[in-house]
Amino acid sequence: MRNPNGYGSVIYLGKGRRKPYAVRVTNGYKEVNGRFRQQYKYLAYFEKSKDANMYLANYNSGQPVKEHVSLLKEPTFKEVYESWLDYKKSRKKPPSASTERNYKIAYNRYAEIHNKKIKNIQVDDIQKVADSLVDKSVSSVTMAKTVVSQMYEYAIKRRYVETNIVNLCDWDYTDSAEQAHIPFSDDEIQTLWEQKDLLYVDIILIMIYTGLRMSEFLEIENENIHFDEQYVICGKKTAAGTDRIVPIHSAILPFFKRYYKKSNKYLFPNTKGRVYYYTLFKNTIWNRLMTDLQMEHTPHDTRHTFATLADRYHMDDLCIKLIMGHSVSDLTKGTYTHKLPSELLADLQKIEIPKL
Repeated sequence: MRNPNGYGSVIYLGKGRRKPYAVRVTNGYKEVNGRFRQQYKYLAYFEKSKDANMYLANYNSGQPVKEHVSLLKEPTFKEVYESWLDYKKSRKKPPSASTERNYKIAYNRYAEIHNKKIKNIQVDDIQKVADSLVDKSVSSVTMAKTVVSQMYEYAIKRRYVETNIVNLCDWDYTDSAEQAHIPFSDDEIQTLWEQKDLLYVDIILIMIYTGLRMSEFLEIENENIHFDEQYVICGKKTAAGTDRIVPIHSAILPFFKRYYKKSNKYLFPNTKGRVYYYTLFKNTIWNRLMTDLQMEHTPHDTRHTFATLADRYHMDDLCIKLIMGHSVSDLTKGTYTHKLPSELLADLQKIEIPKL
């Protein structure tokens, strides 16, 4: 059906363009060789025809439509934060110095997306940060969520984005009761080894004998696994914990190989090949395992179990800190923290496995 005069139109610009559908309206006439020809003003460009037509319909009905802005001019996450903070400080009741410091701490948790255009940030980007905070207190998680949520509300008002995707994420935290972590008992560890072929029980054993946080395990990339030397490069949360060498005990090496698939990016990906959300893993896999095994533990209990075993079998204190990603406060040791993977592995092998 032909559009009415003055309505405007959607035209296809041809292949080879990321957004081939253009919305244009008449913008006067110009005489060319004795004839008057229409001049057009191009309003926006879209990937899909239906989105272009919807834009044109809203434009003609008087509904507000987002002004087309070049991607180069779209603000980054960092720029929105700085602009939002300036706005907050300009209000009648600006944030105190301590509050501003808390804002900065929360903002720094999103370091991976600081330079990303806010328009291009996805729910997965925010959820990844949320999952990294599950071991934090409710106040820390609330601050991390509140800051970015207010940033998005600020961005919505200025038409940088249309949706506050922070509200689409799951936010978990560790309350005071959960903070009293209980290591797996010897009997429970024995049970885990006896049930090692039960689906996903081997993941519990991997975490117990590596000291990895659940979120760290879920983010292991296959390219960082070195089977011959028996170690993996992974880690997060602190400067000492990021990109650290974690040896793989010989007893759990088969479990790593069980999940390893060369075509995957991650050792244990979700159904779409991406990072498995901590919350989803805990709710759909971990909690079911605890029910089936008749145990009551949080994922973080595995990390405390590793520390308990490391102490029992007299592992070197420096090796324990390096494997777990703890900072080395001792000045002498702190100046030499480059243990070879083979040294860390040899020390880890002190931990004995229950006899089956």
